[in-house]
Amino acid sequence: MKKIFAFLLLLYITDSYAQITISNTDMPSPGDTIRTSLSISNENFDFTRTGENYTWDFSGLTPFSQDVDTFISVVETPVAFWPFFITSANLATKVNPATILPSLPELEAYRFYNNTNASYNDVGYGILITGIPLPLKYANADMIYKFPMNNGTTHESASGLEVLIPDMGYIMIDRNRSSIVDGWGSLITPYGTFEVLRLKSIVSEYDSMYIDSLQQGIPLQRNYIEYQWIGKNIGLPLLSATVDEMFGTTAVYVDSIRDVSVGVFENQIAKGFNIFPNPVVDNVNIQFDSNEECLADISIIDNSGKYWYHEKSIRLARGNQVITLPLNTILMPSGGYLVIVKIDNQLFTSRFVK
Repeated sequence: MKKIFAFLLLLYITDSYAQITISNTDMPSPGDTIRTSLSISNENFDFTRTGENYTWDFSGLTPFSQDVDTFISVVETPVAFWPFFITSANLATKVNPATILPSLPELEAYRFYNNTNASYNDVGYGILITGIPLPLKYANADMIYKFPMNNGTTHESASGLEVLIPDMGYIMIDRNRSSIVDGWGSLITPYGTFEVLRLKSIVSEYDSMYIDSLQQGIPLQRNYIEYQWIGKNIGLPLLSATVDEMFGTTAVYVDSIRDVSVGVFENQIAKGFNIFPNPVVDNVNIQFDSNEECLADISIIDNSGKYWYHEKSIRLARGNQVITLPLNTILMPSGGYLVIVKIDNQLFTSRFVK
């Protein structure tokens, strides 16, 4: 009897700490609606740590904004996209066109995925310009996940596209991704505690845009690391942290409804820290009162967490001063934005409308 009890106890303990396996059935399906929170004050979190049977505690993440992803089938997108994606994708979701190309106006835009037994792939985008469909389809799809996914699973992916956008310009994306599942265990977020696999993806990406109105090309080399914590039957990563050499660190996690109208950022606005004019037309002026000479990092992000401006090590003199940022050269669309000034480990923020 004692031997049986010991065996059952050992079986229970082994099962409790066994790693999970992720398959294509754990990805989103048409009809799924998933709410996420964006956190941008992440200096106190180390997303790099990992291990086997590891516990990641990110319960202190604070939401800045929330979004809801609704997934649909390809045939639920405008019929004009069907010839381009119906044989190469089986899932889609609406996206903000400004995340594809900054100068795009308020257009109808979709992102297409292909979920198979072997992999989960980003196929590309589709936008409607005055009713004309424009597919932004990768020549080779970007493989996000390889199945079955277990600790130690690796994959490489090379994707890219080159598209001429009539009366607007030209866009090119060249992306290389190297991924490995480098840990498993328990993840703790404000949403709860979950058994997960941890996926690390090192991404090198070269983006190039040519804007007709400016008669100018805008090249951008990006190097970033994506850390994703993936659980069973969730659809999206329970937590995804992107560490970008150029734009800093952002974290997105699955969440319930939160009141994000006020929060930690409103409490960190320094005396003498001001943004004007507001609304902004061409330039934004940042007024700051510093007690001593220091170096500051200044960023501007939109409500989705996309970085539109980032400059490091700006020297601030002692006393009251004004820093002017020429937004008319950044091609930012109309909307609400957050200015973040980071000095040492302190964040000072304020919002403005363009």
